[in-house]
Amino acid sequence: MDLLRTRAVASAALTVSLLLGSAAAASAATPEPAGPVLTGLSCGFDGRTPPPPVTPGDKGRTVMEARCLLTFWTGLQATEEEPRDSFGPDAEEATRLFQVRRGLSETGTVDAATWTELRHS
Repeated sequence: MDLLRTRAVASAALTVSLLLGSAAAASAATPEPAGPVLTGLSCGFDGRTPPPPVTPGDKGRTVMEARCLLTFWTGLQATEEEPRDSFGPDAEEATRLFQVRRGLSETGTVDAATWTELRHS
């Protein structure tokens, strides 16, 4: 009885080993798909190219995208008075600073040209 049990356990172990080995070989033979091709910086809030313009008083995901990129380039920080989904005076000032640094028209609005520069990597 012990001999039969030992053979059954050994057979099961061999089967599992063969199955795992086949799966590992199959996954090694198949290259992993490449990630998405990024053409510039993005924070993941609004992936449109370019997103719509952002002007003072705007709120929402597009504002969050703009503020995230402005944080990267200028150090803009969200505050209690101006949270990350709100485009207020601090974001407008950061936009103007960014535009001056990049030789863009200083409008304080995140327009198409500003989006292009914000996403430039």
